[in-house]
Amino acid sequence: MQNGDETPAATETAKKPLPEEVTKQSFRQKIWRHLETNGLAMFPRPVYNRIPNFKGALEAAAKLAELDVFKNANTVKVNPDKPQEPVRVLCLEKHKTLYVPVPRLQSGFLNRIVLPEGEAKPGTLRKAVSRNGMESFGQPLTIEDSVSLDLVVMGSVAVSKEGYRIGKGKGYGDLEFGLMMHMKAIKPNTLVVTTVHDCQVFDTLPAALFGPHDVPIDIIVTPTQVIETQRMSQRPVGILWHLLSQRRLEMMPVLGQLRDIEMLAGRSCTLREEDSAGEEERARPRRQRRRTRSHKSHSEGEGNTTEGEDGKNNKPRRPRRRSTKSLSKDGEGREGKEGREGKPKRPRRPRPVIDFTVKISNISPNTRVRDIKSALFERGVKPHVMIWKGFRGFCYLHFFKPGPQKGEGDIPAANMDSVLAALAQMSVGGSGGAPDEREEKPRLLTVEPAPPRHAAAPAAAPAAAEAPPAVH
Repeated sequence: MQNGDETPAATETAKKPLPEEVTKQSFRQKIWRHLETNGLAMFPRPVYNRIPNFKGALEAAAKLAELDVFKNANTVKVNPDKPQEPVRVLCLEKHKTLYVPVPRLQSGFLNRIVLPEGEAKPGTLRKAVSRNGMESFGQPLTIEDSVSLDLVVMGSVAVSKEGYRIGKGKGYGDLEFGLMMHMKAIKPNTLVVTTVHDCQVFDTLPAALFGPHDVPIDIIVTPTQVIETQRMSQRPVGILWHLLSQRRLEMMPVLGQLRDIEMLAGRSCTLREEDSAGEEERARPRRQRRRTRSHKSHSEGEGNTTEGEDGKNNKPRRPRRRSTKSLSKDGEGREGKEGREGKPKRPRRPRPVIDFTVKISNISPNTRVRDIKSALFERGVKPHVMIWKGFRGFCYLHFFKPGPQKGEGDIPAANMDSVLAALAQMSVGGSGGAPDEREEKPRLLTVEPAPPRHAAAPAAAPAAAEAPPAVH
């Protein structure tokens, strides 16, 4: 055969596995999966699609605080993600001016965290840098305010010793940096630092994956080492409008405000038609309603005009609805077993089985359910059902046994040890009573395992609902 010599080569090629596509998302998945499967992930869990919180975040923050770049900085901007929370606490402890971006830039741009006079307790500091606390202690700033930053701390999913950074894929960190460049808050000597786990650091990342909008990193701090990068790319000079769509501007009003300012100044701000794939959440497509088909085929002329018939309309006829009643032998029309035997019963959904239960006690009588829920949310604990006995000073958190996974198959479920570790040293102050009845100091709660109790169905009393859960 003329092509006989080529046949073995083609066979060998077919047996070789296809190489994995190298993208930013492939590196994200690799890091997220490694953190989850090796027990390095911390709450909030799972870390997929997040700036991952990792074991050693406290140590990395402490190592950053030892650097001269941190000691000499007076104004610091830190991202609002969980793994950088210890850095935000250290900024307040060291009396630095702390700026934190509004999460997802949905309701503003920057918040300057300001503590009341004399409020420097550890509990107050942790509350001030939490998601809820930033709204209470934050003073909002606009893109027209004057800000000068000495240090920028960013969260990352993956970084390289060349200075390349991969975020969670939504572009918030890059947009925040571009807005700060517009405000002239970033000076030539302003350094960009990130705190990550050692497993998130690569020697090199493909340069082709990065563009002019990606923010390079100057210093990488892990729990064990400090790496000064080579900075292979230049910093963004501002917002690159041709990479953004109108939908992105609608989601982030601060971008629309900046674009209006730029257009009034005569600068070109042409947008792209759509966001790049994977960089923005897509709206779910609407489910189409299923159309009922007739039992008769088109060959029988059902709903169609055929020869010898008057075609009244072209719409198919509706199928005749079955009667729920059937005639008994004596001819009386009544609903009986004969009419129900042919219709299969819908199987009942099995009730969830409790895997383990945690009891929280030493709760103040003035503490409300929402105070406990807020504290649980900040620590990333999401019980399936909460049994509230706050008036007696305690409550129960029920966690169900995991069912079949619909997404990543290697995401572990919550377990007793991880929940107890996350809730250790949790304190909640009294609220909701008269002003003279409120507690001035937060009360340290007692968290301990409890024997499983009967829980209400999750549809009736979910822990995340606004109404108080069912009490047994």
